[in-house]
Amino acid sequence: MSVIERYTLSYLPDHSVSTVYCFTPDAPVGDAPLVMMWPGFGMGARYYRPLARELAGRGYNVAIGELRGQGTNSTKAMPDNQWGYHNLASEDYPRAIEAAKKELGLPRDYPTVMLTHSMGGQVGSMFLARPEAKELNVQGLMGVGTGSPYHRGFTGRAYVRALLGGQLMGQVAKLRGFWPGGALDIAGYGRQSGRHVYEWSLFNRTNSIANLAGQDINYAEEIKNVRVPVLLTRFTNDAECTLASCEYLLSHLEKAPRKAEDLSGNLGHNRWAREPQIIADRFERFVAGLGHESL
Repeated sequence: MSVIERYTLSYLPDHSVSTVYCFTPDAPVGDAPLVMMWPGFGMGARYYRPLARELAGRGYNVAIGELRGQGTNSTKAMPDNQWGYHNLASEDYPRAIEAAKKELGLPRDYPTVMLTHSMGGQVGSMFLARPEAKELNVQGLMGVGTGSPYHRGFTGRAYVRALLGGQLMGQVAKLRGFWPGGALDIAGYGRQSGRHVYEWSLFNRTNSIANLAGQDINYAEEIKNVRVPVLLTRFTNDAECTLASCEYLLSHLEKAPRKAEDLSGNLGHNRWAREPQIIADRFERFVAGLGHESL
């Protein structure tokens, strides 16, 4: 099946602009949901094109959003230009989904399933707690390498690295107003918003998402009421996201049908997006189970 690739733009309240990449099959499957993909920290949307094209080739309309401050997004993290989890969940996510549906000629309430990577799934889980997720008919979330950054999700040296590294990043980001990347950036996240990295460091220390800056809902409470299915997966050789990390994130979604799952294939934290067969197959099984509480 041939795939048409095009793009549209998402305009954000901070006056920045993000590209939303859209992929259309020449013969869409009639009841297939829109697949809305979200990157991890430090990853531009274009990295996920092989997976998007694979899913579009199977009959899905697919779109990829950008996280603010990376990829094609036009803003830059500065002390006087900061954003956090709440801004991404309440602004970037719904606006990108709306832009994709408009570009693809789909109604606003067209069924949508999110496919997320790492940080994209942390924000995605919070977005599910928002009214816009219901208005946009988001019916589920599958994450890959998506878990809580909570340090207790790791063991041995990784535990120490997660705790000390996470807290160092948080303090640098808080003091400078942004995370600068560069020599200290062992994880390769690049320049990031100080507020976002500081909130991430609190998540890393306590597994809490309480009191996010600027929040207009109580995320820590509303996320408990999410009822759409959430599947968090990770490859067995992914050192950046353990199965326990997935379970710690799922612990916030206490009323949702939810599952954490190991995947074989040795595709690590990132490579699966370039070698998409395993994830595309698992995603199709996830979609087939929606409505049946079969993950």
